[in-house]
Amino acid sequence: MKPVTASACVLFAIAIAIETVVWITFLRGLKSRHPQQWMHAAQPARWHDRTVLSARSTMLYLLTREFMGSIDEAGARYCSRYRAILLLAYWCTVGAGIAAVVALAVES
Repeated sequence: MKPVTASACVLFAIAIAIETVVWITFLRGLKSRHPQQWMHAAQPARWHDRTVLSARSTMLYLLTREFMGSIDEAGARYCSRYRAILLLAYWCTVGAGIAAVVALAVES
């Protein structure tokens, strides 16, 4: 494996790890501090059964600003506070994944 390809794959793994930590931190805080907002986001009562792939639904909730439609003002502020970092982590992961796939395809 070429150094560029290896670097792209390592970067992708790091991006996934960072996104996961930020996402789990957000969901734990949302569930414990803002249960009304949690329900508004249509999160399951037992989120530990979810996979990282379901982060997409959380990202769409934040991207489209659906959280603003909640009656829980504190919960909406919480979502607003985390919105930028979650979306940044999500899109960095997508970009790193594309870079890794391109690097692997070019190497072949």
